[in-house]
Amino acid sequence: MDLMSSRFKLGFGNKRKSGSSLAPTTTATNTPPNGSPSQPSPPPGNTSNPNASSASLPMNPQNHLGRPPSYTYAPGAPRPASPLPPGGQHHPQQLAHHPPPLNTGVGVPYPTGGGMASAPPPPGYGGYPPQSTGQGHGIPQPLAPFRGHTGELDNQARSKAQLIVGIDFGTTFSGVAYAFATNTEAREDIITEWPGAGTHTKQKIPTVLYYDQYQKVVGWGPDIADALAPTGYPKAGVQKVEWFKLQLMSSGGNTYIDPINLPPLPPGKSEIDVAADYLFHLRGAMRNQLQKTLGEVFNREERNIRYFLTVPAIWNDAGKAATRAAAIQAGFLRDENDNRLTLITEPEAAAMFCAKTGLLNLKIHDAILIVDCGGGTVDLIAYEVDEETPFSVCECTAGSGDSCGSTALNRNFSNILRAKIRKMKLPDGSRTAGKVYAKCIMDFENRIKADFRNNGQKWAVDVGIEADFPEAGIEEGYMTFTNEEILQCFEPVVNRILELVRNQIIAIQAQNRPLQNVLVVGGFGASEYLFQQIKLHVPPQYQSKVVRPMDSVAAIVKGAVTAGITERVVTSRVARRHYLMATLQPFKEGHHPEQYRVPSLDGKDRCKYTRQIFVQKGERIKNGEPVKVSFFRQVALGATLMIHVMLSLFLFPFSS
Repeated sequence: MDLMSSRFKLGFGNKRKSGSSLAPTTTATNTPPNGSPSQPSPPPGNTSNPNASSASLPMNPQNHLGRPPSYTYAPGAPRPASPLPPGGQHHPQQLAHHPPPLNTGVGVPYPTGGGMASAPPPPGYGGYPPQSTGQGHGIPQPLAPFRGHTGELDNQARSKAQLIVGIDFGTTFSGVAYAFATNTEAREDIITEWPGAGTHTKQKIPTVLYYDQYQKVVGWGPDIADALAPTGYPKAGVQKVEWFKLQLMSSGGNTYIDPINLPPLPPGKSEIDVAADYLFHLRGAMRNQLQKTLGEVFNREERNIRYFLTVPAIWNDAGKAATRAAAIQAGFLRDENDNRLTLITEPEAAAMFCAKTGLLNLKIHDAILIVDCGGGTVDLIAYEVDEETPFSVCECTAGSGDSCGSTALNRNFSNILRAKIRKMKLPDGSRTAGKVYAKCIMDFENRIKADFRNNGQKWAVDVGIEADFPEAGIEEGYMTFTNEEILQCFEPVVNRILELVRNQIIAIQAQNRPLQNVLVVGGFGASEYLFQQIKLHVPPQYQSKVVRPMDSVAAIVKGAVTAGITERVVTSRVARRHYLMATLQPFKEGHHPEQYRVPSLDGKDRCKYTRQIFVQKGERIKNGEPVKVSFFRQVALGATLMIHVMLSLFLFPFSS
């Protein structure tokens, strides 16, 4: 019998030259799936990877969810290895070896339905937090032991100037910033002049498209004059498309996004096509503005621009790959082998910006929790300071989040508004009803949502009609909304955010790390009501540590540029899922199922469908340091063996 051994390397955190052509595989899973062994088994006693799990384990163990620690976690007490079972939180169907449901998270229907009205009340300080029903978005795991050594950072000043562009591609609004960098002190500038905006300057523009009946873009962002009729509504045959960034997320298998409740895409257009259409027009406007600002310098440097595009921290690898494919299709890169595009998580970008501006006063081992509240999602992740100079951090917890951004407020408000309009008892298709709906939605988006304080104020919206409908709250041309009605829009959404914040703080406490700041950023983070609710519901010792940058809306896009100027400052990341292989292990009587027994060439029976985990979910992985694992396969003496080995990883296993 011959022994064949081989080794392979999995590089995590490295900048990749191309990935759009790679398809995600099942190499990495949140919960190890059932399946036949696709890799040779490791030899008994193999110690090439001390952190790898080579025990004979069933591929889908039925573990019970343990109760997590509360906010009053005692720092000196022994802490559990993880508040989650090895596979993360399990839906009951998963425990019965069934695939997870399409959407087990907190749903926010669009545009009709119950919204998030059934969300739990805000969590208190003590006791145990409510368990999330979503997969992988509950309490972040405390980390497994750190793998690897502290590495060197590429933070040296450049000898040659380089143009860096940051793009905040958001669900509801997007922005672009740039810097012509020669060193780490370069200043980030935001593009504020956009086509269709007239003399008004805007740091962020709507993420919206208008298509005609031939699927041609006739309006985008602020440049929508050709798409609208004099009434302000889309012209006949024109379709308004928004929130399409969420389609990229649902296409990547993110279970907290329900594609059924998203606005429809134009016929014949995929989510990547629509995102590429928007990014194409964004790129064109960006180029025009940079040409006006930089002149010949831009023409000379355009082919060397390095782009940093932000994505939510909780996006899986397929969602990131779809985003990259859309950027390539939009013309940001010459081809899929062009490596000038880097995806950076939104919380990481926010941390970079705030650290550079001096908002944070952090020491080594201090922890900071980023709460990025955007239009479609709310993303949270905690970082631990690795070095003060040059500033570098490592992920302290795995990212968490949910689809509880400001668009959830719009859906809830839409439900309330539709109920009020029905009380007008107008015929179906009434232009009056449509006018009232459009006026109220616009006023909620532009005024009520930003100014709500839960202080008893009533909100009157000019709906532009002469008739009174007292039963619908319309008198003298105004529809009135009470404080309680607006609170119904906010409360379930804010409660979900408070739950996410609470769970992250629990994970930080479990590691005995001093939490120095809770940083609230993003467009929705500018809501005073949300900010005050976060301050009110964190433990008392952290209430003074909840901060928000003055320019919270621009923190993400400026931070994307900062990340490009200073290079990457995250030295290690947390594995979001297990990485494993199906193997053949020595058969253990009474332990392994009899139906999985298979004969072996050495005369010893083995068990199929066992697993070797070489990266544990929740484990820290050093950026750029490969993970190695050895495996072998038995062959008969004198036999000719040909092995085709194809190793394929999820794109961006822990980050961009």
